[in-house]
Amino acid sequence: MKYFAFIPAVLFLAMSFNGCKKPDEFPLVPFIEFKSIYSEKDAQGFDQKVFVTVSFTDGDGDIGYHSRESGRNDAIFDDPSSPYFNNFIVKTFILKNGSWNSIDTPVSARIPYLTPEGPNKALRGEISREFALPVALVQDTLRYDIFIYDRSLNQSNTITTSTIILNTR
Repeated sequence: MKYFAFIPAVLFLAMSFNGCKKPDEFPLVPFIEFKSIYSEKDAQGFDQKVFVTVSFTDGDGDIGYHSRESGRNDAIFDDPSSPYFNNFIVKTFILKNGSWNSIDTPVSARIPYLTPEGPNKALRGEISREFALPVALVQDTLRYDIFIYDRSLNQSNTITTSTIILNTR
């Protein structure tokens, strides 16, 4: 019975230590890291799509946009001619004759609004994207360069994915 008297004290100490945990702190400029790349094959074993995952941190949590229809974004983020219309920027490279050549494929995208509620806005997370494959691929080696923008127009570092060999026919 006297052991039950210690339970409130132990709970109080546990909650006290938990309350002392410092909130996450990251630089205000987003930082990304490459996590993975893989392809999805069809029933015949041909590659259909590529999936890429990156992790990110951002100190003030101003990652992502509201939907265009909401009217809650700054105009610069909703103008399709703006360089900030997409905030997940992807450049595709194909290996030809031993050199990497940039190819024009529309795989950049808009990250949805991710800012957390509450006083600590610091963000840490992962973004996974599905990329359509360029039409003319047969058996090629690809890689991607990726960076993101936050709503303060800070550009993250640029990461390069590992290479992936694709067989599409």
